[in-house]
Amino acid sequence: MAEVLCRDLVQSRPALERLRVGSAGTIALNGNLPCTDAVDVMRLQFGLEMAAHRARLLTRRLDGDLVLTLDRETESKAKALRLRASVHMLGDYVGTGEEVKDPYGRSIRRYREAAVQLKRLVELVVAKLEVGAASTPER
Repeated sequence: MAEVLCRDLVQSRPALERLRVGSAGTIALNGNLPCTDAVDVMRLQFGLEMAAHRARLLTRRLDGDLVLTLDRETESKAKALRLRASVHMLGDYVGTGEEVKDPYGRSIRRYREAAVQLKRLVELVVAKLEVGAASTPER
């Protein structure tokens, strides 16, 4: 859900046109389909499509500069991988300190709550990245 929300927000920001957005999990099974509840919430709540999304496992081969996790446990697991990328919990990165509870296996209401929280946090991330991109000269 975070990847889809971020991609949607980034596409309207010229300063972020070169930003690559992706998602991976520390316990993901490569190729798994998204949960039906997640697909439904994203479609109904935000008009965004994620049915084609496929899970992938976070590995040391990640080619990126920044990894944002949704909770402290995942942040710890990602840091243990010793990635080249900087790893932060999303809430810490944007200054709220909040964790996003994984709705997997829970009610549709939990998926809605997580999606709304993610949208708010991703908006803060995109705004922060946009400010950083505007202050960084082109190479």
